[in-house]
Amino acid sequence: MSTPTEAEPRSAYGTMFRERGTRRLVVAAIVLAAAWYAFSALRTQQMRQVKWPALQAVPGGLTVLGLQDKDRPGHPRRYMAIEANRSWQFRVPDDAVDVGEDESATPERTEGGDDRGQVASINNRAAGGRLVPLEEVMRNSPVVLTGVHFTSAQVEERKDPFLERTYFVVHVGLSDEGRSRYWQFSREHEQERLVFVLSDEVITCPKMVHMDVSSLTIDPIWVKADAEKLADAINKGGAAKGS
Repeated sequence: MSTPTEAEPRSAYGTMFRERGTRRLVVAAIVLAAAWYAFSALRTQQMRQVKWPALQAVPGGLTVLGLQDKDRPGHPRRYMAIEANRSWQFRVPDDAVDVGEDESATPERTEGGDDRGQVASINNRAAGGRLVPLEEVMRNSPVVLTGVHFTSAQVEERKDPFLERTYFVVHVGLSDEGRSRYWQFSREHEQERLVFVLSDEVITCPKMVHMDVSSLTIDPIWVKADAEKLADAINKGGAAKGS
């Protein structure tokens, strides 16, 4: 019957060597992380300051327009996007006058100073304005992004618990240029709509939020085939399927 051998005692040298090795790895990881953060911050700042040339619409591919559908000093909105029957249409705010500029066209307030009737009237007039073809909107709206400014796309299905209807979102990645262009444009046009046009068809018109992000969530898209078509086009470099 053999007796178990005694374990060799740990030396102070071995313990110190392991501790120093671990410490070096931790310090190296911290240094690398700090260097990467500094590089990313510098890169982001440089990209923000780039003066990008104007973009042109991509026939048969993906074009993202800035609708500029909010009134700004010296720049009244020209169009507005209206969702109807799970599709999007464009109208002028008012055929006869610019809303809010002609006091004679503004309805009187109700008794007690309540202006809800005024707001409802303006909304009805805006929705009843001239229907605008997509060709006109594309001709008069700046191109913010095209298919080459996206890196990837993934479709997710969601359900609205209040309206009890299903819709789809497309999660997209942005290239460095796309991230910069989005940041620069959304800075002056926050809460205005983007118009995603694919093969001369409007897929969706989400509102912008001014952020410096490398990815975006595009929604709502009501038709699954439209969401998949958009994601497929982005994953193929912005070319429409079948084009």
